[in-house]
Amino acid sequence: MKKKILIVDDKSEFRRLTKAILINKYDVESAENGVDALSLLQNGYIPDLIVSDLMMPELGGKGLVEQLKTSGAFKNIPVIILSSIDKSSEKIQLINLGASDYLEKPYNPSELLARIENLLKNR
Repeated sequence: MKKKILIVDDKSEFRRLTKAILINKYDVESAENGVDALSLLQNGYIPDLIVSDLMMPELGGKGLVEQLKTSGAFKNIPVIILSSIDKSSEKIQLINLGASDYLEKPYNPSELLARIENLLKNR
């Protein structure tokens, strides 16, 4: 059975691109922002890993990580943050909040796959 991955990004082109990269190895679902992602989770969709953009309307990646990590049911789901923000302080803050990894956009598809594989293997 394929592992499930949830992609959270407000830009449809990034959702489509990331889904195209992952679809051969994983069952992939997507959401437009953190609010939609949390709604999916609360309605029973439990992914093995979440790949989330940082900057989104309504609830961004930082808020999503905070809510996941303070919840009882979803706190152990690994989260990879994708962002065009290349600041060490931002990366450190997200890792300290509970994000499992941080990858800069535009990302190398092979690197994203390797990071996902590593997180799922070590989960």
